[in-house]
Amino acid sequence: MTDGAHSARYAVAKGIGAGKVAEMGARSMERGKLRKLIRSVWRLIAALTVVLLAAGCSAPPSAATAGSSVIAVLSEEADEGFARAVEPMPLAFPRDHGAHPAYQIEWWYFTGNLADDGGAEYGYQLTFFRRALTPEMPPRASGMATNQVYMAHFALADAAAGSHVAFERFSRGDGSLAGAAGESLVAIWLEDWAVREVEPGAYRLVAAAETEAGEVVALDLTLRETRAPILHGEEGLSRKGAEPGNANYYYSLVGLETAGAVTFGERTIAVSGLSWMDHEFGTSALGEDALGWDWFSVQLADGSALMLAQLRLADGGVEESFVGTWLGPDGEQTPVRAGDYALDVLGEWTSPHSGIAYPSGWRITLPAQALRLTVTPLVRDQEMRVSYVYWEGAARVEGERGGQPVAGRGYVELTGYGGVQSGSVR
Repeated sequence: MTDGAHSARYAVAKGIGAGKVAEMGARSMERGKLRKLIRSVWRLIAALTVVLLAAGCSAPPSAATAGSSVIAVLSEEADEGFARAVEPMPLAFPRDHGAHPAYQIEWWYFTGNLADDGGAEYGYQLTFFRRALTPEMPPRASGMATNQVYMAHFALADAAAGSHVAFERFSRGDGSLAGAAGESLVAIWLEDWAVREVEPGAYRLVAAAETEAGEVVALDLTLRETRAPILHGEEGLSRKGAEPGNANYYYSLVGLETAGAVTFGERTIAVSGLSWMDHEFGTSALGEDALGWDWFSVQLADGSALMLAQLRLADGGVEESFVGTWLGPDGEQTPVRAGDYALDVLGEWTSPHSGIAYPSGWRITLPAQALRLTVTPLVRDQEMRVSYVYWEGAARVEGERGGQPVAGRGYVELTGYGGVQSGSVR
């Protein structure tokens, strides 16, 4: 389908007047050309980086080299000019929802579990990644010059259809193309994929893309804060290893009341539910023995929530300095350390696309909270086949707490499976 036809179809799906279609088509064609150029430049940077590194030269690693591992990227020695997360620092909002360019790597993860009026379930992911190529911006005469690169992932899952689609974009960190701001109203964007604060504590998420079959897939959601941010680790300092500086600043917004619409081709569906936002930034996150991680976000109907992640190591153990967080219904936050939980895998799913075998289905036990949960993927195939191949998807949660039944929804991310072909950037 042509870019112009895409614009026309999207206009119909969103109820846009016919007089705007021609203008949208022209703009879409220009954006399409620009995206192709950016992808070509990104791949060229990746290829040149590999050559330079092989020759022993100092060069910034590409954050999206196809077939490379995110674990390797996050374990590389970074330029000493970048700031590092070595001790807790005060986080202030909305300021710290924005970008932190003094640090090399940053990401904003929006995930959510939605349902329509008939109870049909959907999951979504809209994430933005920033990577600095140099600690400081070299002097340049051009106003288009930048040392920041942005990448974004967008995915939708439809439980009834058993489907999952995923898309990816790249851009320079030019304010007209991609960026993140938090000083006044929060804004995080890569072209027309965007999160924008429409009023204090309320955010509009928009994204649209087209499948290979020419089907428009889109979301238009409004998220509203209901709880204070969760600061993970030591007041927001999340250690990923024993080495000083192998840490990120990490917080989450949970209980984000969500309403809006998702679009699959000719169907635009009103939905509501709960979302979760993770924001992390740092420079050197992982040690050399890290293999990958299993990350879970859980939101239960009784108002409690859980962030649990285990960083898997080459010796078969887990990184004990990495801390999860339990949020009680009363808002009390409790750290969850390596010895505080049990995570049992209940099944396995092998991707027919990548050949990677992932765990599929889990039992989480937290004795101190008298909590026992079973986590089941909403759709088994929620593999993200983008520059890094990883699994991230919506899940159903049920179990018991204190002897009473509990239920809820969540999201799961799996990286480091299948060798060098897997990885995300959480």
